[in-house]
Amino acid sequence: MKKERKIPRQGFGKVLSNNLRMIFKIARVAPLYFIGVIVEGLIWGAMGSAEAIFTLHLFNALDAGASFWELAAIIGLMALIYTVVYIFDGWYGEYYLPLQRKTMEFRLHEELFVHAKAMDIACYDDPEFYNDFVWAMEGATSHAVDLMRDLSRVINRMVTGSTLFSLLFSIDVVIAIVLLLVSVLSIVVNQIGNRLHFQQQKELKPLNRVRDYINRIFHLPEYAKEMRISHVDDLLMRDMDKNTQETIDTTVKYGKKFFILYGICQTLLRQGVYFGVILYMFSQLLDGFILIGAFAATVGMAMRVRWVLQTFVEHLSNFPKHSLYLEKYYGFLAYEPKTVSGERALPTFETLELRDVTFTYDFSSNPRYAFRAEGAVPTNESQKSMALSHVNMSVKRGEKIAIVGYNGAGKTTLIKLLMRLYDPTEGQILLNGTDIREYDLDAYRNCIGTVFQDFRIFAASVAENVINGIYDEQKDKETVLTALEAADFTERLSRMEHGVDTMLTREFDDKGVNLSGGEAQKVAIARVFAKPFELIIMDEPSSALDPVAEYELNQAILRYAADKTVIFISHRLSTTRMADRIYMFAKGELAEIGSHDELMALNGKYAEMFTLQAEKYQTQ
Repeated sequence: MKKERKIPRQGFGKVLSNNLRMIFKIARVAPLYFIGVIVEGLIWGAMGSAEAIFTLHLFNALDAGASFWELAAIIGLMALIYTVVYIFDGWYGEYYLPLQRKTMEFRLHEELFVHAKAMDIACYDDPEFYNDFVWAMEGATSHAVDLMRDLSRVINRMVTGSTLFSLLFSIDVVIAIVLLLVSVLSIVVNQIGNRLHFQQQKELKPLNRVRDYINRIFHLPEYAKEMRISHVDDLLMRDMDKNTQETIDTTVKYGKKFFILYGICQTLLRQGVYFGVILYMFSQLLDGFILIGAFAATVGMAMRVRWVLQTFVEHLSNFPKHSLYLEKYYGFLAYEPKTVSGERALPTFETLELRDVTFTYDFSSNPRYAFRAEGAVPTNESQKSMALSHVNMSVKRGEKIAIVGYNGAGKTTLIKLLMRLYDPTEGQILLNGTDIREYDLDAYRNCIGTVFQDFRIFAASVAENVINGIYDEQKDKETVLTALEAADFTERLSRMEHGVDTMLTREFDDKGVNLSGGEAQKVAIARVFAKPFELIIMDEPSSALDPVAEYELNQAILRYAADKTVIFISHRLSTTRMADRIYMFAKGELAEIGSHDELMALNGKYAEMFTLQAEKYQTQ
């Protein structure tokens, strides 16, 4: 039976600290939004106070026998104040607030995006960590907005409530004390409810991810063909049924608790006090202690106080809930990558050496968020997988190196290590004889042009996809065209109405172009031709191309990168003849080293693999 993880407990100091930290951050990044929220709370709090005072004066005037015009003056003044405030509220709510809120959301997202880019790739290997990461990314701004809304409402209710209680204490002390006690009990009930709600969302989050994944498969175009030629929909519907049942079970489990807490306990508390106050005031009226005007004013204020206290408690009780969510946000921002930058300036590339490198995907060393419950571990904590074992290899400037092997041999893992997306579990990777961990990380990665096997095309123009960043037409256009020509994309480009300014994908543009697999791969390859990289790494660069296109691409790469260092990774051997040296991997180990002719003469694993592909790549 799976042990249920408890919600981390937070004391008053922690709740206060977490919420104040976000409030101060918002005041710093979006001061106009912060000021607007505070002013809104004060204005509506003053309006609530004014309404109570005007109502009391109105009924007192009635008891005192005031004339129609005296009563009309009180009502007219109140109407004028309400008109001015509601005009302000229309401007504030429809224009000012949305504008300043967008500014705040942008600033918070900007910080999250920068931090997300620096996060270790290893974080994605831990599903629980990834769930929390997604939760922090998706909920940061919404909870910031909710926090400021609750802050405004609390200010509002505090100002209004102070006035109402002052008036009630002047009329009847008993009612005032009873209502204060009820507010304390309501805070306790809401605190329990918030903790249950947080735990419910924690359990529903992974279920929602599964549901969202299945939804994407049914509506995204890249899955459409597979869905129509297979019975994978049966599998997905089975998973959807299971997911739905688990979601229902979770909802029922917490729904029962919410019903007892809110439906029974809170209802009895609120309604009992409200009608008790009415009965008490009737007894005071019948005994002659108050007049009808005071009775009406007091009952009206009691109703108003009940609403003010109820909403004050609800908004105040949200702060512990915000604190729990913000703890994830702070945990994400506090996470420090394990792949840290060195301080050495990067020299001109001369040699790259792997010295006794071993790498194991070890989830026990994965990062942890501070908010994780004590003793909580990922479901795959015990899983370990050695991807590379005691690898030794070297690359010199200008060499063309082929790394080959069947799927799962460790080739792509090797690329991640060379790019410093991971650090070796054992051994060293040396650039010009110095451990790459000593070099500036950004400078090191920027000197390597890489085409990953699972490359991505972005919803941007052709030029922006090639530059892989901001495109300056005057400065970059010739570079982009040259790179596309080197990647053999010129003919396809000539059929695009807007040339390099053509939008790729139809994510945001109905006139965007969806490229074929081979065309998209050529655009990805053009990226390494668009910048003067000292080392180029091609991970399965021709996997989506037919043999003729593959041959032409290889020749283009040779022409462009004649004086550059190139590492090809592939399980297809069309590139190996032109390599200075071939490294054959099998099951994470370096099995054979040599030129094509040397390895064919060896008649080992490489020769076997090449022979199987000989018909496809035989020279005509």
